[in-house]
Amino acid sequence: MEHVVWISGMPRSGTTWLSQIFASSPDVRLKFCPLFSYEFKNALTEQSTAQEWREFFSAVYMKKSEYLDQHYLRRDGLVPEFKDKNQCPSHLVIKSTRFHHLTDKILALNPDLRFIHIVRDPRASIYSWISNPYEFPSDADVNVEWETGRCRKQGVGEFWGFEDWYSTTKQALVMQAKFKGRFLVVKYEDLTFSPLTTAERLFSFSGLEVTEQTRDFIRRSQSGSAHNSNKRSVYKDPQQIESWRTALDSNIANTIAAQVENSELSQFLDD
Repeated sequence: MEHVVWISGMPRSGTTWLSQIFASSPDVRLKFCPLFSYEFKNALTEQSTAQEWREFFSAVYMKKSEYLDQHYLRRDGLVPEFKDKNQCPSHLVIKSTRFHHLTDKILALNPDLRFIHIVRDPRASIYSWISNPYEFPSDADVNVEWETGRCRKQGVGEFWGFEDWYSTTKQALVMQAKFKGRFLVVKYEDLTFSPLTTAERLFSFSGLEVTEQTRDFIRRSQSGSAHNSNKRSVYKDPQQIESWRTALDSNIANTIAAQVENSELSQFLDD
C-alpha cells in the first residue's frame, strides 16, 4: 500500500456508488467504514497519534471481512465484482459516512492522505434517508427526525439529518480551503450527470488512471435496463433518482431551501 484515499459524505449522498467507481480501478483496495466495523470499532479517536493512524491503515488494508469488503452486498448483486484487480493494489480507499468529527485530525496527522467529500442536494439526501426502510426506523417521526436525525445517533461518530448535513458540509468547505490539493469537495449531481469527466478528475486527484473497467462500470451503473430499486444498489437510472422533487413533503423541502439559500451552501441546491 502506497496511498490512502478517504471518501466521505452524509448518508444517502452517493458514497457507495462513488466508492465502487474507485473500486473498479485495478490499483484500488476498497474498505467500508472500518471504524464502524466489528474488527476496528471505534479503534481511533481525536487523541490518536500519527503512528496509530499509520498502523490502522496498514491493518485495514490487510484485513478481510464480510463487512469491510461488502460481500453481503455483492452476493445480492447490489455492487459489482471486478475481475481485473492487482494482487497488491497501490491504493487503500476507505468509504465512510460516519466519524466526520475526525476529519481535521486525519488530514493533519496523515500528510500524504487524499480526502474526497461528496455532497448531495440536502433535499434529495434527506428524502432518500427517510424513505429508506434499512436506515430510517419505522416508528420514528419524520416531521422531527428529518432535521435532527436523533433516532439514529446511538453511538460515537453518527451523523444524520439536515442539521448534520449543514454542519458537515460547512466543515468540508473549510477543509478544502485549509488542505488545498489534499481535500476535494464533489457534487453528487456532477457525478450523476457528468460521471466520466468527474471520475477522471477524482482519479487524477488521487493518483489513479481511469481504465476501461471503470468506464464500463459507469455505463452499466447508469443503464436504465440495469436499474435496481433497492436502496443499497449502485445500479440507478439517473432519471429515477430525481423522484424526491415530487415525493418529498413540500414543507420539508421549502424549510431546507430557506435555510441554505443566501449562504455558501446554496451551491449544493440542484434547482
